[in-house]
Amino acid sequence: MIAAVRIGLLAAAVLAAAPAVASVPDPDAQLWTEADLIGALATNTALTGILIGRFGRDLPNPTLTALGVDLSQRVGDWTFEAGLRHQAVAHSTGGPSISGLAIAVVTYSRTFVRSTIAIRSRIDNTLHSSGNPWRFRIRGEYRWALPTAGPISYVFINDEALYQGSAREWFRNRAQTGMDFALGKRSDLLLYYQRQSDRLSTPSHIHALGLTLYVNLE
Repeated sequence: MIAAVRIGLLAAAVLAAAPAVASVPDPDAQLWTEADLIGALATNTALTGILIGRFGRDLPNPTLTALGVDLSQRVGDWTFEAGLRHQAVAHSTGGPSISGLAIAVVTYSRTFVRSTIAIRSRIDNTLHSSGNPWRFRIRGEYRWALPTAGPISYVFINDEALYQGSAREWFRNRAQTGMDFALGKRSDLLLYYQRQSDRLSTPSHIHALGLTLYVNLE
């Protein structure tokens, strides 16, 4: 009798735990691509057109597409940016599937011989949002220049934390490591690996290969 009760309690515990385990999303492997077309407007002032496409292994593709424009101004060690994005996602993230973003970015960077340290803070405002539209991001990055490594300009590592205003919590972390390839006088290709963890959106973990092309227009 006691053994039967124990088996019944164990079975009930397993059945109660099963939905919770099943609801946790598996990590998704993704490809993140971006092209930045940079046009100089004046000394230290640039206008950048941005195209973004992301593709997943286990999600509808493309998982995200976006078009955007940024205006940037460099003043000494500081860079100030303002931009707009129009983006669409193909899976449920807890937010709108199509959204517009107004973006403000401030970056401080300092180079010491071959080392560069950069701190970037960014504020996103989701336009026409019914709730709290604000999201804050802060990223620290370290770069090591490789002047004798052929096409490889530098290697880098960074980590970024994101705060969601509507949830009032730090909900996402992104860590990247990779390298920059000089393709010519006017273009570079950034190749990186990214690991993302998320407390609010799905999938909750992403492993991504990233490719960002920078083209300076003349």
